[in-house]
Formats: sequence, structure tokens, C-alpha cells
Amino acid sequence: MKDTLELVEVFIVAMSPSTNFPGKFALILEDLDKKNRFPLLIGEAEALSIGVALEQIKTQRPLTHDLFFDVVSLFHAKVEYVWIKEIKDNIFKSEIVFKTAERKELCVDSRTSDAIALALRFDSPILIPKQLLEEQRIDMDIYVGESKRTAFSSYTMEELENLLQKVLEKEDYQSAVRIREVIAKRKNINN
Repeated sequence: MKDTLELVEVFIVAMSPSTNFPGKFALILEDLDKKNRFPLLIGEAEALSIGVALEQIKTQRPLTHDLFFDVVSLFHAKVEYVWIKEIKDNIFKSEIVFKTAERKELCVDSRTSDAIALALRFDSPILIPKQLLEEQRIDMDIYVGESKRTAFSSYTMEELENLLQKVLEKEDYQSAVRIREVIAKRKNINN
């Protein structure tokens, strides 16, 4: 199936603790053209492992993904690439594609966070079907507009109400809640 899809390489551009889901982290991936970004929600252990790989930190003892890297390397195999296949029931599904010493390709089903942690260790590309990227992307223009403002405090009341309508149309209810809170606080201050 992946042979018929147009795959796009994505890169990690940010990772931070989730404000809405304690104990989870938001991992933001972006395409090479910097036109499309999309978020993934990952666990704390996976965030630690990804952070260690990104910062090239050497730990005293190998983390699970480091151990997996060492075992795969012992067999003279490598991760050729990982790809985020689909999203089902709000869960991203991924595959790790290995290349053996005999040049045979093997595919293994994986959690997306684990696939990314391994891709970083093998310096392998992270791919996603273009259509899925476009479906899941964050429309940054909706949130920051032409002025590139990111704090809601810099918006007028009218701009906040327009922004609220836009995020509701996109069914981004988490942002809608935050915008409504800002609107409610401003109304209380003005009363």
C-alpha cells in the first residue's frame, strides 16, 4: 500500500509538556517546506527517550530504545525509515522498516513514539502520507494570523470572537475553550 502513497518526510520541531493532558507531551512534526505541522501526544517515557536522542545525551545505562538500537546493529541491520501509516480512533499507527544485512526489507508494526525514537537513533527518515499530513496539520494562520501574534492578550475582543469562530469551524475544541476563557475574563474585567 505504501508504494501507491506519496510520502513526505517530517522533522521534529518542538516537544513540550501538554497543558491539557498531565503526564503527556506534545511532539510537533513539520515537513521540509515548513508548510505543514501536526501534533502527536506521547507518553513521558517516550518523550524522555526522544529528548535524549535529539540532544545526543549519553546515559549511564542504555534506555530501551538504545538497547533496541544495539541489538539491531549487532545483526548488521538498520532502520531504513519509519512511516506514520494512518490514524484510527485518534491513534496514529506506524511501521518501522528495517533493512537486514542481506538487504531484505522487514516491516514491524509500532507505536508512533517508539518508531520516532528509533528513527532518531538510526538517523533514519520519518515519513507520512501527504494526504494524512494535510488532514492532520495545524493551520497556524488560524491561530496567529498575518501579524504572527501568539498571545491571546494581544487580540482585540472582536479578533478573539472571530478566532473563536474559526477554531470552532475546525473543530478544535481545546483552543476554543482557552479562547472562551480569555473572552470571559475580559468581560468580567470590563463589568
